[in-house]
Amino acid sequence: MRASHAAYLAGFLDGDGSIHFQLVRQKEYKHGFYIRASMSFTQSTTARSGLEHIQTLVGGGYLRDRGTGMSDLVITSRPLLIRTLWDVAPYVVFKRRHVPEALDLLERIEPRMGAVEFLQLARRVDAFATLNYSKSKRVTAADVEQHLRSMGVCAPVTTSAYATTQRWESEMTPGCISHNTPAP
Repeated sequence: MRASHAAYLAGFLDGDGSIHFQLVRQKEYKHGFYIRASMSFTQSTTARSGLEHIQTLVGGGYLRDRGTGMSDLVITSRPLLIRTLWDVAPYVVFKRRHVPEALDLLERIEPRMGAVEFLQLARRVDAFATLNYSKSKRVTAADVEQHLRSMGVCAPVTTSAYATTQRWESEMTPGCISHNTPAP
């Protein structure tokens, strides 16, 4: 992407754009969830042609008319997200913390990651939501952890040898360990 286009896109992202990560329930997936990444640009539906132009500049994404007089260009393709974020990184101002964190998260998402790694990323997804001042987050890392524990994939890690089932939550350290860990 040309520098002038990247700078324009960075300004649009700073003003009427957003970068989001969501934890989505999907029982068919290994851990019962997946991480959906997206970048969106919002504009009045009467100016939808501008979003179409941006779609051409970035080389993808899909247009969505909300039915409220607003439209969005949404990018969900990981390779396209990574390329676009790298292009705009030198020019963003308000999203200066979002872009490098999003790039790091995107590069860590792997199809064959273990439960512990997935839970760590889920917690980072929760932390990323605070950059967006998100108030409508429905699924959190706590949901992922609860699901992993219910499947027997993760077990509590305690700091006390005397922890009982009733005190389990208050004495556990954040995270989980895999049941595949060899016994001492």
